[in-house]
Amino acid sequence: MVTGRHTLAGHQQGFTYLGLLMFIIISGIALASTGQVWHAEAQREKERELLFIGEQFRKAIGSYYENTPGGVKHYPLTLQELLEDKRFVKTRHHLRRIYRDPITGAVQWGLVREQGRITGIHSLSTAKPFKRDGFPREFNDFTNAEEYTDWRFIYTQNAAALSAGAATPPANPGTAPSGTARPSPGGPSGPAAPTKPSNRFALCGSQLTIENAQCRESCGDLTGPSCHACFAAASDAHRACLRN
Repeated sequence: MVTGRHTLAGHQQGFTYLGLLMFIIISGIALASTGQVWHAEAQREKERELLFIGEQFRKAIGSYYENTPGGVKHYPLTLQELLEDKRFVKTRHHLRRIYRDPITGAVQWGLVREQGRITGIHSLSTAKPFKRDGFPREFNDFTNAEEYTDWRFIYTQNAAALSAGAATPPANPGTAPSGTARPSPGGPSGPAAPTKPSNRFALCGSQLTIENAQCRESCGDLTGPSCHACFAAASDAHRACLRN
């Protein structure tokens, strides 16, 4: 009888062990799957940030180019010139600050140059993008790119025309535009079609979210004066964006 009880207890312990082992295996698989989903979504969010930030650089380069004083237009020699354009009596600011690359986490960018001057920027990451298609028309070249370095945000008259055409709604809702939209004479800094309030709020909100995230990454101590200054500058830029 004693032997039988020991045998039954041994079987029960064996089943308990197997059940626990199966639970651990299933939990591990579930956690791994959840981790993969989280990683993919985090990477896609970084890609959305890169597209937004790259567009800010492209527009700033375009603004610098189109507002060149005199008859011959030219691109900047350095990114710093986008922050402080000293070609005028009063310094102009085409870009508020040099953004951090959301993919690499660094402020270093690859530069696209033409005759020594900067026409565009790109990430230095050689990782393969999650996003493969569905880009705005001015970024059709990003389709099926093998590396983030292939996402090149370059200002050209053609890219400006495509961007302006995508932003301008058809005159008659529900019908396709009859012709190709032309860029405004002043380039990206010239007069533009009125922006719908909802679009303005979304654009300014996206910019504020990205700048606040970069403030948290760069300033370290959230209670420090430099961090407070960064958040205050982001708020000021958001209010200015809403007023424009």
